[in-house]
Amino acid sequence: MKKLFLLAVAGMMAGALSASAQFPPMGGMPMGQMPEGMEMPKILTPEEKTAEMAQKYDLTDEQQTALLALNQKYDGKLEIRMNQEEGERPDIRKMSDEERQAYFNKMMDQMGDMQAKQAEVEKNQKAYEEELKNIFDKKQLRKYRTDQRRAEAERQAAMQRGMGGFPGGGFPGGGMPGGGFPGGGFPGGF
Repeated sequence: MKKLFLLAVAGMMAGALSASAQFPPMGGMPMGQMPEGMEMPKILTPEEKTAEMAQKYDLTDEQQTALLALNQKYDGKLEIRMNQEEGERPDIRKMSDEERQAYFNKMMDQMGDMQAKQAEVEKNQKAYEEELKNIFDKKQLRKYRTDQRRAEAERQAAMQRGMGGFPGGGFPGGGMPGGGFPGGGFPGGF
């Protein structure tokens, strides 16, 4: 059962990885196709980010200086920068059992690494916002938080459109075709 599960997970990952390998690099960074309506965000330098925020939130010179130092401190720590492998993806159907198991183990390790990176980014984002409280006044901070929530909602909506999903994610009524609770979508109401 464990092998079947690993095979299914690896098959999905291999499919996703091979699909992403079919698209040309954009902006010098290899990546897969972005969902419709969603663009890969440009990563700003600390100076560019500070200038953009200074204009958007009407910062004083003193606030700009403090914000620049904060943006330099957190440069590269507030997002995951993708490093995809170059080259073709192996055909897992042509692998021996040992090769397939090694490939699946590698994919599982990469998933664990991504989860660890995401946790680190979330921790850094919280710390960044805590330090931002010492720079922004209440009105500026409220506008910043509103902008962050709006941007997140737009990213989620673009992901939803790109995945062809239903409002709320997944299948209507739950995780299985036919609906979720009550009845679970199985004949006889299991």
